[in-house]
Amino acid sequence: MKKVIIALTITVLIATVAISITHYYSVKILSSSRAYTNFESQYSKGEKDASRHLISYIYSHDEIDYLYYQTDISIPKGDIIALKALKAGQDPRLARLGFLMGGNHPDDLPKLIWFFQHFKNESFFRSAISTWQQADMLVEQLNTIGPVTYKYMHSGKPVDQEDLILQINTISDNLTIKQQNFSALLGATSRMVDHYVFLIDMITSIIILGCSALLAGVMLSKLHTSQKVIMDQNLALNAMNERINKFAYTVTHDLWAPISSMTGLVSVLEREKDINQIPSYTQMMRESLAVQDKYIHEVLDTIQNQNEKKDDEVCNLAEIVHDMISQNGYFAQGKKVKFLSELEVWELKCNIADIKVVFNNLISNAIKYADFSKPEQWIKVKSYRKDQQCIIEIEDNGLGIKPEQKGSIFNKFFKSGINKKSKGLGLYFTKQAIEEMNGTIAVKSLLGIGTSFIVSLPL
Repeated sequence: MKKVIIALTITVLIATVAISITHYYSVKILSSSRAYTNFESQYSKGEKDASRHLISYIYSHDEIDYLYYQTDISIPKGDIIALKALKAGQDPRLARLGFLMGGNHPDDLPKLIWFFQHFKNESFFRSAISTWQQADMLVEQLNTIGPVTYKYMHSGKPVDQEDLILQINTISDNLTIKQQNFSALLGATSRMVDHYVFLIDMITSIIILGCSALLAGVMLSKLHTSQKVIMDQNLALNAMNERINKFAYTVTHDLWAPISSMTGLVSVLEREKDINQIPSYTQMMRESLAVQDKYIHEVLDTIQNQNEKKDDEVCNLAEIVHDMISQNGYFAQGKKVKFLSELEVWELKCNIADIKVVFNNLISNAIKYADFSKPEQWIKVKSYRKDQQCIIEIEDNGLGIKPEQKGSIFNKFFKSGINKKSKGLGLYFTKQAIEEMNGTIAVKSLLGIGTSFIVSLPL
């Protein structure tokens, strides 16, 4: 892709430079052609005026007419000097002097010389130079007739006026033809330059437009690819942020529940008067801390291996339930939680981290929403097989859920309003964990009676 962009860019730059060079030289050639057209005009006018004044002198014998003739004939004679200097490759200053004598503008002199030097060997200009030389020969004939006529008439010798005038007119007519041919060749040169400039412009314009279109297509494709990469990265970052948020909540939530239980155990210990019972309480604390130590190591292992995709493993539901009971053995008020376990399915192939999130959230929820107005608070954990599914039920006799809230309890940030410390994320992450294991969760609840969460996971 990068090489294609560089190649197209270089092609556009080369084509642009080609257009610039072409236009520079085309303007220079056309400007030189215009200078030669002006040169031809001055040349023709000088010759015509010289012929006219020489004929007037033959009739009038007036010296002023002859002086006018000499002045006018010097114009084409100057161009003769310039041509001879250019053909001989002499000092360009001599050619400049000749062109100045020919009545050409000083600004046109470099153009006249440059054009001759660069195109003297080209067929179209060789023809023009040949015509120029033939015209110069005719001018030299006219220049010969003038002094001879003046000499004869000035000495009083008779001259054949009709014959002289015929010679002069013949020379003038032939010069007119040569001048027209010269102009026609210059016109053809200008048209040829226009034609080739047009062709070059068309070709280079097509190249530039084509390369620009390809370059734009490549850039748009690259931009589209970049946008797609950025969108994919944003999606990946959002997913990562979601995982981080979930992970952070899960860790804090899973640590908060046993801390609450430990707080209740400390309350019991503080009220215990029988010193012989203290070791049993400290042993329970030690067991709970051991479970937390194990959990923290699992968290560290998860962080260390977060880029490695773990396959499902065989989870021992009895061990997981035992750990959950150890972590959540007491209410925050110091009252012991009564757990009932009815496990028919003991092993399940699943993600152990996700299944612990499920048990910990559902059990801690049952503890948080216990109904202390009842004589006894209990939580029942059941597992059994149904078709090809493992059904896990976590039931309690707590406060229950209001009928109008059942459809919202799995929504993110939903709070029932009873527990002020709740963040409204526990059941949301629980449902996510179950769905990641291709399972489902349902709830049955009666207000004031209790709640039962039914989890279905594939065996």
